Amino acid sequence: MSAMSVHMRLASLAAMATLVASPLAAQDRLLGLRAAGAGVTAEGIWLGGNGVLQPSLLGGDSLRITRMTQLSVPITAVTPLGGTWTLDATTVYGTGSVTAEGARDARRTTSTISGLSDVRLRATGRLFDEALLLTAGANLPTGRTELDAEQLTALRALAAPAFALMAPPVGQGPSGTLGVLLAREAGGWALAGGVAYEIRGQFAPVAALVAGAPSIDFRPGNVIHASLGADRLLGRHRVSAAFSADVYAQDRLRAGSVADASQDAITLAEVKLGPVFTTDLQLQLAAPRLRELVLWGTNRWRAPFSRDGVRIDGSSGNYLDGGLRASLPVTRRTDLFTAIDGRWHTGLDLDDALTTAGVAGGALTLGVSQTLGHVTVQPFVRGQAGQLRFTRADGASYTGGAAGLTILTRF
Repeated sequence: MSAMSVHMRLASLAAMATLVASPLAAQDRLLGLRAAGAGVTAEGIWLGGNGVLQPSLLGGDSLRITRMTQLSVPITAVTPLGGTWTLDATTVYGTGSVTAEGARDARRTTSTISGLSDVRLRATGRLFDEALLLTAGANLPTGRTELDAEQLTALRALAAPAFALMAPPVGQGPSGTLGVLLAREAGGWALAGGVAYEIRGQFAPVAALVAGAPSIDFRPGNVIHASLGADRLLGRHRVSAAFSADVYAQDRLRAGSVADASQDAITLAEVKLGPVFTTDLQLQLAAPRLRELVLWGTNRWRAPFSRDGVRIDGSSGNYLDGGLRASLPVTRRTDLFTAIDGRWHTGLDLDDALTTAGVAGGALTLGVSQTLGHVTVQPFVRGQAGQLRFTRADGASYTGGAAGLTILTRF
């Protein structure tokens, strides 16, 4: 492995750390120049016992959620623009359902949310022999920016970080990101550092729910993203580390529980989310007979947020994820792959919502990667289980399963 190839991979990794998170991030990292990918993933979560009681945001009967399902169809494409620039686009179609029973009348209901997410465009330029990367991103508002009561009920369950489902199909309105990254080599290390400024859209219900805000009509301020990365060879192995920080401007929390596009709603409070600090570590091991063997870990700490200048107790949390993934070649064009993942989230102590719940859980993924000419086909299955933790309510166990297919092509 040449020093330049290590340098280029680190630069790409650090540049990605400055971007807005995308439902297609995993697929996006697999793609090279002039490439396209699509997939389909069906996921299900079943809550143990009598389910999990969730209070209504609309003043109605509380619901005891027992199961949820989601079908996601991600699409991504990458193409060169001249010799030093590339353009990529990502979007996802999704439909999700949440089954619940009324806390008082035990009547079973099913809430659904469906649609297309926003289309995310990104242009990346590599200048001065890969030493400088410029990134410009734009969010095309093709996703949903209004929610009725049924869609909100579904979103509150499907967006819970504890279950690690693909992102629900909601938009955030027009937004954009502009970033710059510098990369160099020093002492055998490939180093990179970058900063990006994100102009966020006018709709962010998932951000409000995960942060524990009392209303989902959350009009976000802008964000500064900063990241540092390092990568080097250790004998036949490779180690990578990255650190990023997200610093938020002032947000507006408006009256109403069901978001809409009205500009006449009353501002309830000025909210400032606390910074989020993320550390990523990865060790790629050169193991006999394995094409890939990687140990990885990610720790994310969310600082407390403030409302009208007053810090809110219980609004900070830590999210630790890690695992092992391996790929075993069976033939020259066929690999078996597996991944073992674990997560431990403290959650937030603000309330007993699923979106702020703590969790201890794990997952196992098994799949096959088959290359047919310029096309790679990857079917997989995944199972997961864990225990949810709430501030006041009793905890609950859960199990989950998923099956999917990803198709990648380079041309």
